[in-house]
Amino acid sequence: MKRNLLYSLLMLFVVSFSSNAQVSMTGPGASGAWGVDVNLSSTDGVIWTLDNFIMPGGEFKFRLDGQWTTNWGATTFPSGTGTQDGPNIPAIAGTYNITFNQSTGEYNFTGGAPIPVVKLVGTAVTSVDGLLLATADAENYYINNATLVDGTAQFDVDATIYGGDTFPGGVVSDASLFIPVVGGDYSSVTLNIATGEYTFTAAPIFQIISITGSGATGWGNDTYLNTTDGINYTLSGLTLSSGEIKFRQGSDWAVNWGDSAWPTGVATQGGPNIPCVAGTYSVTFNRETGEYNFFFPIVSLTGSATGGWGDGFDFNLATTDGVLYSMTNFTLGVGECKFREGNSWTVNWGGADWPAGVATLSGPNIPSVPGTYDIDFNKVTGDYFFSPSLSSVSFNNGNFKVYPNPSQNVWNIASANEAITSIQIMDVLGKTVMTVAPQATSAVVDASALNSGIYFARIATASATSTVKVVKN
Repeated sequence: MKRNLLYSLLMLFVVSFSSNAQVSMTGPGASGAWGVDVNLSSTDGVIWTLDNFIMPGGEFKFRLDGQWTTNWGATTFPSGTGTQDGPNIPAIAGTYNITFNQSTGEYNFTGGAPIPVVKLVGTAVTSVDGLLLATADAENYYINNATLVDGTAQFDVDATIYGGDTFPGGVVSDASLFIPVVGGDYSSVTLNIATGEYTFTAAPIFQIISITGSGATGWGNDTYLNTTDGINYTLSGLTLSSGEIKFRQGSDWAVNWGDSAWPTGVATQGGPNIPCVAGTYSVTFNRETGEYNFFFPIVSLTGSATGGWGDGFDFNLATTDGVLYSMTNFTLGVGECKFREGNSWTVNWGGADWPAGVATLSGPNIPSVPGTYDIDFNKVTGDYFFSPSLSSVSFNNGNFKVYPNPSQNVWNIASANEAITSIQIMDVLGKTVMTVAPQATSAVVDASALNSGIYFARIATASATSTVKVVKN
């Protein structure tokens, strides 16, 4: 009994260990590009290592299984503690021995050229140990989003103190000088250790703008917009019901804007309530001109299955409410895909299941099967479904042959039973490059004028269609 139990436990350990995931680095600072992974090795599934690796310099992150679902980032280099969805790590070019602890997020890069450690210290800094500055080139150091108090500050460079006597910028000298800091929030603090130049850039103070009304969360209940300049305000994912709304400043009625037009218009101070229609919208509002716009966010499909990742390879879905998005009769090739908002990676959804599943934010790439589909996606719940288009119900691939494949000149296509009514040759972007209508059980497709690469042949009979990958050498 004990022996069997020990054997079972041993096998459980072996199976558990064999399923350990893969930790990698990705980004221009490590692999040269985002989405390209450099794998680390592990003997216990916790400590991951890579020796004598040349870092090109720049930003990177650690991630699990080549996906963004689990990733680690931080602001410090050559060592630090990565956190889930943390910031990009700024790497300095060099050759390093790398260790990463999957359980704690701790990482360390050793063996490269010495990198000075720079801190901001003094009575203006609330942390006893000072604030650690980051760098991507071992010369320009920075902190983003620092909160300081009234007091003095100096820079600690490898335990040597340098100070200055001007604020918010100047040139550091020796330890006898103290930078007179005015307390507040700072978007950045920088130091160039080669020239000694430093800057304290105060975070701008912007007016708070919100939306309130019966069409939002009720009159007097505020939903706040975002801004980077105090003039243009934005918000995405705002769910409205049919009713009325207004913009207002500082959660107060002293300054408010309204108009009678929907979904766009020019709001005026103390203007009428804005009538709104139920839906989930993205919003823009210009505090100076009063111009506003409520629109449904763009949701697109992109990926290797659509012809390429990212910019230039987005195919937008349609919506009538900003929640349910759809696209009909869309052809996918071999590869993977994801949904994303606003043709940007800031908000994207992925899932591991095909042809239906629940996509999560920054989830894994969706594996796809070549074909023509009607696509449905719920932006709120993440539910997606790829169903074969009604106009493209496939017949059994065994009922036809394509040869030679790959080919240098022609593809011979033959149907076992029905006459082929049309053959549509598409490139990996889904663009039709050739169409023939043989009206016979066999056809010869001349590919001599096509560039070498992968194509898809959509073969139709009177009753159904099917898509097959063809290659031109």
